[in-house]
Amino acid sequence: MIKIDHLYFQLGDKKILNDISVKFEPNMIHGIIGPNGAGKSTLLKNICRIWEPDAGTVYVNNTDYKNIPRKELSTIITMVPQNATVSFPISVFDMVSMGRHPHLGRFQALTRNDREIINTVLMTTQVFELKDRNINELSGGECQLSVIARALATEAAVILLDEPTSDLDIDHSLTIMELLSDLKQQGKTILMNIHDLNLANRYCDTISIINRGELFYTGAVSAAFTQANIQEVFNVEMSEISDASRSFLYFYHTDKDNGMII
Repeated sequence: MIKIDHLYFQLGDKKILNDISVKFEPNMIHGIIGPNGAGKSTLLKNICRIWEPDAGTVYVNNTDYKNIPRKELSTIITMVPQNATVSFPISVFDMVSMGRHPHLGRFQALTRNDREIINTVLMTTQVFELKDRNINELSGGECQLSVIARALATEAAVILLDEPTSDLDIDHSLTIMELLSDLKQQGKTILMNIHDLNLANRYCDTISIINRGELFYTGAVSAAFTQANIQEVFNVEMSEISDASRSFLYFYHTDKDNGMII
């Protein structure tokens, strides 16, 4: 369980997060949505302690995470950054093997068990056949799956993802979302920032809305995606189209002068 208690964070004189308190239960996919610049990425960086809050704290299974050694914390919480790039040539296998570093001693080589874990996550993320390729030679979707494999190699129970489907085609986007759904079934807790509200509506168990650095809403998906919430936070209109099995969210602007949808 991840519990955020009255968290404040600022960069220089700019306040980014203001009194955020929210709880993320285990074994669920938690979607975090909001406009650009709302503070979503900053929140994830505070949760995994890349940055530390100016006030408030994050509790991991009721323990203040500042009392957990950083190396140990990295075996509990791992993060997949947005549009991750590698600026030097490295094979997919070697890049994914970096996820085992929190489990190794200084200068310790990979063990047989480490290699088995790496091969397993390569197969889980469907990039095993790419393991000898240079990471910089892969497509955006293949690279993102490889970065997720590196996160899985940590064996962390909590996975944070910052826009995991950003700039990906529909095929890779759905592949990643189905993978996250499978990981939830395997006992992982997923927290992700996501701009595609239809994917969030389909795959998430809860939604938290961040707006102007504050928690606007947290709770059930059905109550998150209301016309009033979407209008207030995103300044667009919303309609919902439903059938017997699922719903589709349709977003639009209305020309107030003539009532036309644009």
